[in-house]
Amino acid sequence: MGICWYCHWGWAKQVMDIYDAALEMPGSSWSAMHFGPAHIVWEDENFDRAEWCLENFDKYSEDLTEKEKAAVRWSLEELNKIPMHIRCPEPDDYDDEHPDQYPPPVTITMIRR
Repeated sequence: MGICWYCHWGWAKQVMDIYDAALEMPGSSWSAMHFGPAHIVWEDENFDRAEWCLENFDKYSEDLTEKEKAAVRWSLEELNKIPMHIRCPEPDDYDDEHPDQYPPPVTITMIRR
């Protein structure tokens, strides 16, 4: 098991802004974002999987309230609008051991959560 690139560098600001806004929505919750239908995006940091989560949303959202569903769905829809090179800036050649040697592009502001 390697060292998480996102743990070292953080998330792109645009991604973090969506996450924070979703958590601020009335009725939203941290657990809905991390353990509901968007688990693989927000908990596992697979930002390229937003579309899959939307396509399978109903299968994994039955335990959420309507307000939680609305916030999580909104977060995935907004994330899906961000170009892939911004939402997933982890270098393809990252060695899983030395994140400091694989910085994000200088054009992307990263924020640690």
